[in-house]
Amino acid sequence: MTQYAYIVFGEKGARDAAKHQAVTVVIDALRASATTATALAIGAQAVITVGSLEEARTLAQRHGYLVAGERNAVKPPDFDFGNSPSELYRQRARVVGRTLVLTTTNGTRVVQAARPGAIMLFMGTTLNAGAIARAAYNVAEELQRPIYLVAAGEDEEHAEEDYVGARAIARHLYKLGVIVPEEDLSQEHATSVFLRTPSATHLFDLGYGEDVYFCASLDVFDVAPVLHEGQFVPFRHHSLPKSA
Repeated sequence: MTQYAYIVFGEKGARDAAKHQAVTVVIDALRASATTATALAIGAQAVITVGSLEEARTLAQRHGYLVAGERNAVKPPDFDFGNSPSELYRQRARVVGRTLVLTTTNGTRVVQAARPGAIMLFMGTTLNAGAIARAAYNVAEELQRPIYLVAAGEDEEHAEEDYVGARAIARHLYKLGVIVPEEDLSQEHATSVFLRTPSATHLFDLGYGEDVYFCASLDVFDVAPVLHEGQFVPFRHHSLPKSA
């Protein structure tokens, strides 16, 4: 059976993916997807995404987890880390073997919207585009489901960096034989696009410019974060769900 992939946007797109019981990838390029991929690539045991600061604090305190996140791109003062993949990478010795709780303004909210119906839920971006494409393709092929790439956006507004991340994954899927709309296959220089976005300007203003360059890098990590028993962990083929 021929496999299809679609790029959709925001919480509405996440709900559409859930409605179709799709293999779903949430893309929040600046920065939740990059933070999740980086954490697992450097040796975190798992990443738990939650919607509120309070829930993140409660989980961390109750279980001894590390906690990371932001509101309006700013790290809460009592958190271990911001929503910063470059910060995590610099302090990777602290992360190895630990579970990280992550709450962000946009990405984790879209994950919550996608969770109820997704046959399998990934977080991906430019950093791990190839790994995500291979994992999503394997699942879609085995379970005969479509693939939905959900560009998170910001407050339900289009965010070009998320669309760039989705297109990077889409191009890898196309090479694997997946049918993708032609307009979603355009090639661009990710760093140049990222640098022109309002999100990047905001991050530079707050002193997080390093994250913009880090997040725009292509295919740095060979890890596909997949939601398993409420936690994002590295995808392994044996973790495929049984076909409905």
